[in-house]
Amino acid sequence: MKVAAIIRIELWQRRRALAWWSLGVAVLVGLDMLLYLSLKNNAQDINKVVESLPNTVRELFAGSGDFTSQAGFLSGRIYYLLLPLLLTILAIGLGSSLIGKEEREGTLELLLARPVSRLKLLLSKVSAGTLAMAGVGFVALIVGLICLRPAGLNTISLRAVTLVTLNVVVLSSLFGMIAFCLTALGGRFRNMATAVAALIAFGGYLVASLQSLTSWMVWPARLMPYHYYDPSAILKGASYGLKPLLGFSITIVLLLVASWVGFRRRDIG
Repeated sequence: MKVAAIIRIELWQRRRALAWWSLGVAVLVGLDMLLYLSLKNNAQDINKVVESLPNTVRELFAGSGDFTSQAGFLSGRIYYLLLPLLLTILAIGLGSSLIGKEEREGTLELLLARPVSRLKLLLSKVSAGTLAMAGVGFVALIVGLICLRPAGLNTISLRAVTLVTLNVVVLSSLFGMIAFCLTALGGRFRNMATAVAALIAFGGYLVASLQSLTSWMVWPARLMPYHYYDPSAILKGASYGLKPLLGFSITIVLLLVASWVGFRRRDIG
C-alpha cells in the first residue's frame, strides 16, 4: 500500500469532522473580528471595565491587560486563547487517534501485514494529521485576512495575521505530536497520551499566563511551549514570531523521531 493511499483514506474517513471543525473555526474568527466594529467606539468604557478586573483574569484571557488596542483585541478575543484552544483540542484528538484508532479496532496488524514498512505507516499518519491541521488553519487564515479590513482593524498587517495564525497551528500541532508520540510508544504511554498532552497544553497555558503574577512560576513557565507564544507582539509587527515558530517546529521533528524509535521497537500483533 502506498503512502498516498493511506493519507487519502485517513483524510476521507475524517472529512465530515474536519468540515465541521473548519466551519466552527471560520465562524469564531469571522464573528470575533467583526465584533470590533461595535466595540471600537466604546473603547474607553471597555478599558475601565477591564481595569476593574483582577490581574489574574486579565492575564488568563489575553496574556496582557491590553484589550482596547487592535492588537490587544485580536490577541484577547481570538489568538491567545480561543483559536489555540480549538486547534489544540483538534490536534490532540488527531494525535491520539491516528494510530490509536487502528490499534483499538485491530486494523493496525492488517495494515502492517501489507507491503508497507512501519516507517512509511508512521509518516503516512503524521502527514494525514499535518494536512488536516493545515487545512483547518488555512480556513482560519483566509477568514482572518478577509475580515481584517472590513472589521476596521487597519493597523494590523496581513503579514502579522498570517504569522500569528501559523504560530497557532504549529503550537497546537506540537501538543498533538506529544499525543501521537506517546501513542506510538504504546503500552501505558498510549493510555495516558491524551491526558499528558492536554496537561502540557492547558497546564502550560495557565502557568505561562500567570507567571508575571507569581515569581515561583517563572522557571516552570520556561519549560512550557506556551511561554514562547506572544500573539500580541506578533500582531504589533514584531519579527519575534519567527523564533518560537522555529522552536516549535524543531520540537515536533524531535517528537517524530522519538515516535519512530518507539514504534519500530514495539511488538504489534
